[in-house]
Amino acid sequence: MNKRSSWMWMILIPVLLVSGCGQGLASARGGSLPRGVMPAARACRLVVGKASPGFLTSPERVHLVLTTYAKGEPVESQGDISIGMPPATLVWVVEVHARTIHWNHGVPSGYKPPTRSGTDYSVVMDARTGSVSDQGECACWPLPLSKAGTRVSLPPEC
Repeated sequence: MNKRSSWMWMILIPVLLVSGCGQGLASARGGSLPRGVMPAARACRLVVGKASPGFLTSPERVHLVLTTYAKGEPVESQGDISIGMPPATLVWVVEVHARTIHWNHGVPSGYKPPTRSGTDYSVVMDARTGSVSDQGECACWPLPLSKAGTRVSLPPEC
Protein backbone atom coordinates (compact mmCIF):
# COMPACT_ATOMS: atom_id res chain seq x y z
CA MET A 1 0.00 0.00 0.00
CA ASN A 2 1.52 3.31 -1.00
CA LYS A 3 1.29 6.62 0.85
CA ARG A 4 -1.45 7.99 -1.39
CA SER A 5 -3.78 4.99 -0.97
CA SER A 6 -3.33 4.95 2.82
CA TRP A 7 -4.39 8.63 2.94
CA MET A 8 -7.41 7.76 0.86
CA TRP A 9 -8.42 4.98 3.26
CA MET A 10 -7.85 7.22 6.30
CA ILE A 11 -10.36 9.69 4.88
CA LEU A 12 -12.78 7.26 3.26
CA ILE A 13 -13.35 4.90 6.23
CA PRO A 14 -14.51 7.60 8.70
CA VAL A 15 -16.77 9.14 6.03
CA LEU A 16 -18.41 5.77 5.35
CA LEU A 17 -18.84 5.06 9.05
CA VAL A 18 -20.42 8.42 9.77
CA SER A 19 -22.77 8.22 6.79
CA GLY A 20 -23.90 4.73 7.82
CA CYS A 21 -24.66 5.79 11.39
CA GLY A 22 -27.08 8.49 10.34
CA GLN A 23 -28.92 6.28 7.87
CA GLY A 24 -30.46 3.95 10.47
CA LEU A 25 -31.76 6.84 12.58
CA ALA A 26 -33.23 8.67 9.59
CA SER A 27 -35.10 5.60 8.42
CA ALA A 28 -36.37 4.83 11.92
CA ARG A 29 -37.81 8.35 12.16
CA GLY A 30 -39.67 7.96 8.91
CA GLY A 31 -37.20 9.29 6.32
CA SER A 32 -36.92 6.19 4.20
CA LEU A 33 -38.77 3.35 5.84
CA PRO A 34 -39.38 0.09 4.00
CA ARG A 35 -42.61 0.10 2.00
CA GLY A 36 -45.69 -0.19 4.20
CA VAL A 37 -43.91 0.38 7.52
CA MET A 38 -45.58 2.92 9.80
CA PRO A 39 -43.49 5.82 11.14
CA ALA A 40 -42.21 5.72 14.72
CA ALA A 41 -44.64 8.44 15.83
CA ARG A 42 -47.62 6.38 14.65
CA ALA A 43 -46.35 3.26 16.46
CA CYS A 44 -45.91 5.40 19.58
CA ARG A 45 -49.48 6.76 19.31
CA LEU A 46 -50.87 3.24 18.91
CA VAL A 47 -49.36 2.30 22.27
CA VAL A 48 -49.57 5.52 24.31
CA GLY A 49 -52.63 7.08 22.68
CA LYS A 50 -54.79 3.97 22.81
CA ALA A 51 -53.94 3.02 26.40
CA SER A 52 -57.03 2.83 28.56
CA PRO A 53 -57.57 5.72 31.00
CA GLY A 54 -55.41 5.29 34.09
CA PHE A 55 -53.20 2.59 32.54
CA LEU A 56 -50.17 4.92 32.26
CA THR A 57 -49.67 7.41 35.09
CA SER A 58 -47.68 10.41 33.89
CA PRO A 59 -45.89 8.94 30.86
CA GLU A 60 -42.42 10.50 30.63
CA ARG A 61 -40.60 9.11 27.60
CA VAL A 62 -40.96 6.59 24.78
CA HIS A 63 -38.16 4.63 23.11
CA LEU A 64 -38.66 2.64 19.92
CA VAL A 65 -36.58 0.52 17.61
CA LEU A 66 -37.45 -0.82 14.17
CA THR A 67 -36.05 -4.32 13.86
CA THR A 68 -37.04 -7.90 13.09
CA TYR A 69 -39.09 -10.01 15.45
CA ALA A 70 -36.15 -12.36 16.08
CA LYS A 71 -34.01 -9.46 17.37
CA GLY A 72 -36.67 -7.32 19.05
CA GLU A 73 -38.77 -9.82 20.94
CA PRO A 74 -35.89 -11.19 23.11
CA VAL A 75 -34.92 -7.60 24.02
CA GLU A 76 -38.51 -6.74 25.01
CA SER A 77 -39.01 -9.98 26.93
CA GLN A 78 -35.52 -9.84 28.47
CA GLY A 79 -34.35 -13.10 26.93
CA ASP A 80 -37.33 -15.23 25.95
CA ILE A 81 -38.61 -15.58 22.42
CA SER A 82 -42.06 -16.90 21.62
CA ILE A 83 -43.55 -17.84 18.28
CA GLY A 84 -45.72 -14.73 18.02
CA MET A 85 -44.51 -13.83 14.53
CA PRO A 86 -42.13 -15.20 11.91
CA PRO A 87 -38.51 -14.22 12.80
CA ALA A 88 -38.00 -11.89 9.80
CA THR A 89 -41.19 -9.85 10.39
CA LEU A 90 -40.44 -6.13 10.71
CA VAL A 91 -41.56 -4.94 14.14
CA TRP A 92 -41.51 -1.83 16.26
CA VAL A 93 -40.43 -2.48 19.82
CA VAL A 94 -42.05 0.33 21.81
CA GLU A 95 -41.01 1.03 25.40
CA VAL A 96 -42.95 3.53 27.51
CA HIS A 97 -41.60 4.90 30.77
CA ALA A 98 -44.17 6.33 33.19
CA ARG A 99 -44.46 7.07 36.88
CA THR A 100 -46.50 3.86 37.24
CA ILE A 101 -48.21 1.28 35.05
CA HIS A 102 -51.63 0.02 36.20
CA TRP A 103 -52.08 -3.22 34.31
CA ASN A 104 -54.85 -5.36 35.72
CA HIS A 105 -54.04 -8.66 34.05
CA GLY A 106 -54.33 -12.28 35.06
CA VAL A 107 -51.38 -13.97 36.72
CA PRO A 108 -50.57 -17.60 37.49
CA SER A 109 -51.81 -19.00 40.79
CA GLY A 110 -49.35 -18.25 43.58
CA TYR A 111 -47.73 -15.33 41.74
CA LYS A 112 -46.42 -12.67 44.11
CA PRO A 113 -46.37 -9.23 42.47
CA PRO A 114 -43.23 -7.16 42.96
CA THR A 115 -43.29 -4.75 45.88
CA ARG A 116 -42.62 -1.86 43.53
CA SER A 117 -45.14 -1.09 40.76
CA GLY A 118 -44.02 -1.36 37.19
CA THR A 119 -42.84 1.89 35.63
CA ASP A 120 -42.20 0.56 32.15
CA TYR A 121 -44.43 -0.99 29.54
CA SER A 122 -43.11 -2.51 26.34
CA VAL A 123 -44.76 -3.86 23.23
CA VAL A 124 -43.66 -5.73 20.12
CA MET A 125 -45.90 -4.78 17.21
CA ASP A 126 -45.93 -5.63 13.55
CA ALA A 127 -44.48 -2.53 11.88
CA ARG A 128 -46.96 -2.73 9.00
CA THR A 129 -50.25 -3.73 10.66
CA GLY A 130 -49.85 -2.54 14.27
CA SER A 131 -50.80 -6.00 15.52
CA VAL A 132 -49.23 -6.61 18.95
CA SER A 133 -47.70 -10.02 19.60
CA ASP A 134 -45.94 -9.45 22.90
CA GLN A 135 -46.20 -6.99 25.78
CA GLY A 136 -44.88 -6.71 29.28
CA GLU A 137 -44.36 -4.49 32.28
CA CYS A 138 -41.42 -4.10 34.63
CA ALA A 139 -39.27 -1.59 36.44
CA CYS A 140 -36.44 -1.93 33.93
CA TRP A 141 -36.07 1.38 32.05
CA PRO A 142 -34.37 1.55 29.65
CA LEU A 143 -34.36 -1.75 27.82
CA PRO A 144 -31.19 -2.38 25.77
CA LEU A 145 -33.00 -1.57 22.53
CA SER A 146 -29.79 -0.57 20.78
CA LYS A 147 -28.91 -4.29 20.67
CA ALA A 148 -31.76 -4.72 18.19
CA GLY A 149 -31.33 -1.58 16.07
CA THR A 150 -31.21 2.21 16.11
CA ARG A 151 -33.16 3.59 19.06
CA VAL A 152 -35.57 6.48 18.51
CA SER A 153 -36.65 8.57 21.52
CA LEU A 154 -39.92 10.49 21.56
CA PRO A 155 -41.80 12.55 24.14
CA PRO A 156 -44.92 10.87 25.59
CA GLU A 157 -47.14 12.87 23.21
CA CYS A 158 -45.37 11.09 20.34
